[in-house]
Amino acid sequence: MFQLLCMGLAAVFAQSAGANFSTGYSAYQHHDYPTALRELKADGGAQSAYLLAIMYYKGEGVPPDKKETVKWLRLAAEKGNAIAANNLGMMYDKGDGVAQNVPEAAKWYLMAAEKGHAPSQFNLGLMYTNGEGVAKDHEKAVKWLRKAARQGNVNAQKLLRVMGEKQ
Repeated sequence: MFQLLCMGLAAVFAQSAGANFSTGYSAYQHHDYPTALRELKADGGAQSAYLLAIMYYKGEGVPPDKKETVKWLRLAAEKGNAIAANNLGMMYDKGDGVAQNVPEAAKWYLMAAEKGHAPSQFNLGLMYTNGEGVAKDHEKAVKWLRKAARQGNVNAQKLLRVMGEKQ
């Protein structure tokens, strides 16, 4: 479920410059979870919130807690983190740690898709294809699937071929 959550941590976090984040991320990398928690919570930025979500989801330095995961993912997403928005959408889509709410999932996928996040673009395109959480809309489905396909999303490429659409 959270396979995307941990992918590219270094790349995602390399852009943050806050002192608390840098200290917290370094502590996280060295498995010093008490320091990581303290510094990341003090930072309050999108990247810190996202890393806190990972820690709560995986139970690193804290007991696994999906309610806390959702709390931190929401904060990170609201501050512009596309991967957090996608993962929050996945949690709502599957009912993982929250009540299943497919329209709410679509909202978070859209937020990430608009930021260019290919997996979210695929998820949203699939929702429009099937009319799940959104009204069935072939044009919107193709729009989002093409965006994902152009970024190399293999699932979007396959679905477009099945639909008889060009990439």
